[in-house]
Amino acid sequence: MFRGKTKQKLYAKCYKGGQVYEQIQNRPYILGISCFYYDSAICLVKDGEILYAVQEERFSRKKHDPNFPLNSIRYCLKKEKIDINDLDFIGFYDNSFKNRFKILYELKKINFRKKVIFFDKKTSYLASAFYPSYFKEAVILVNDGDKVGLVLGRGKDNIIEPIKNKDFNYSLGKLYSAITHYLGFKENSDEYKVMGLSGYGKPKYKDLILKNKDRLLNTSFKKINKVLEEILDRPARKKDVEITEFHMDIASSIQKATEEETLKITEYLYKTTGCVNLCLSGQLALNCLINSEILKQGFFKDIWIQPASTDAGCAVGVAFLIWYKYLNNKRIITDYQDKMKNAFLGPSYSDEEIENFLKSNGIPYKKLDYSVIPKITAELIIKGNIVGWFQARIEFGPRALGSRSILADSRNFQLKDRLNAKVKFREDFRPLAPTVLFEKKDEFFNLNRESQYMLFVAEVKKDKINQIPAVTHIDNSSRIQTIKREQNPLYYDTIYEFYKETGCPVIINTSFNTKDEPIVLTPQDAYRCFMRTEMDYLLMGSFLLDKKEQRPIEKSLF
Repeated sequence: MFRGKTKQKLYAKCYKGGQVYEQIQNRPYILGISCFYYDSAICLVKDGEILYAVQEERFSRKKHDPNFPLNSIRYCLKKEKIDINDLDFIGFYDNSFKNRFKILYELKKINFRKKVIFFDKKTSYLASAFYPSYFKEAVILVNDGDKVGLVLGRGKDNIIEPIKNKDFNYSLGKLYSAITHYLGFKENSDEYKVMGLSGYGKPKYKDLILKNKDRLLNTSFKKINKVLEEILDRPARKKDVEITEFHMDIASSIQKATEEETLKITEYLYKTTGCVNLCLSGQLALNCLINSEILKQGFFKDIWIQPASTDAGCAVGVAFLIWYKYLNNKRIITDYQDKMKNAFLGPSYSDEEIENFLKSNGIPYKKLDYSVIPKITAELIIKGNIVGWFQARIEFGPRALGSRSILADSRNFQLKDRLNAKVKFREDFRPLAPTVLFEKKDEFFNLNRESQYMLFVAEVKKDKINQIPAVTHIDNSSRIQTIKREQNPLYYDTIYEFYKETGCPVIINTSFNTKDEPIVLTPQDAYRCFMRTEMDYLLMGSFLLDKKEQRPIEKSLF
């Protein structure tokens, strides 16, 4: 990677004026950047710890925004009270000529005067999966779309090495995205819809899809529908056209096909390396059904998944590549404690900032003491209300984990339809996810591990299905988040209060956004979403807003 130059010379070349490594060895600032494809993001690391990680879409309000993450950079610099040239290193996740030129051009516009370190995308993905994990040694599977494809690797301490195998050099992510496109959804965006839809169908076309795998993988998305129409002898579904049993069967077929193919790869990784730890990243690492099948396969003692598994997570990978590989810092492993800080790595807003927003717009509210928030929120949920929950630092990655969430009663099946139709404005087949108190998970779900990032599904125990119908999918599964108090005390205490009153330790937790919109970032985003939907209450910081007390939203807030 370093083309034979010594580290000392490389460090010196990274700086205008030839600063040497010893001068910046003390707690350097490292900024990792990923952009220009989709899910643009930044990660700011200092002394080997992530200070901030955030996706540009949260600022721009453009879902999967691929553009240069200027707003994200400005935010973290402002929070750290530093200038762009106070950064010691900037790393970029793609070393293609086109994107090298583009990133240098964008950084020049904001007066960054130092050198940029480039890595290739496959290495960035491998690093995003391994370096933040709590494993000293692990095999790595990156299962992404056509830009990266399938990448295998092995990590130990600071070193990551690729594993080459000619039998596994295809992109299951591209195959899944091809079917997503055929089903009338947006590729590289709506694959989770196909995963949800798969539970309603049967895998009748699995073998047909796999038989034509090579043909599909060698076809561009511009022509993919035509090829699939020929293979399946059915026209592609157009957006907003009614979903039929055939579409459900196609979704089930691609889900089962990718599961089977992935299990072949994980079996190969285990049998050829003997390693009992597995790290996952890439688009398909967000497919909870596949992740759970790997668990059931039983080869790996433990699995760690990058919670921001798309290109966004590569910003983390790049920053840690500089810290661990470029600067050769030792990885310090803490048992079962990763570097992602429960994914709460983005911006937060103080009570003062929230109250200034509310007062300046004449918005009625009630201020609560934090000690009573859990009990009051639990009571609202028990009464059948839908509550917007806006607290602390926003999550990094696509999952709402109790910072920007919409909460409701898992026992009330009618709330599922209301949330999908009147709050999220999305398809009625979409399942709702639960959060469960970690110590109570075994009473309700068959899952013998933690699921703090909501990246595994679990079977709902038969005697509990009727108790939590709003979060039980058609196949009796749930994409669960487990929560420990030390991970998020306010959120945990709220669920615990709900449990004390109802005997049920499970609530609905869906992301605080509407269909095709990024998760809300600011108080203004949250209030706008609250007012446009049938949410009943909004809790921002210590401020409780009742929908019945609100007047029509001002145009200035749109």
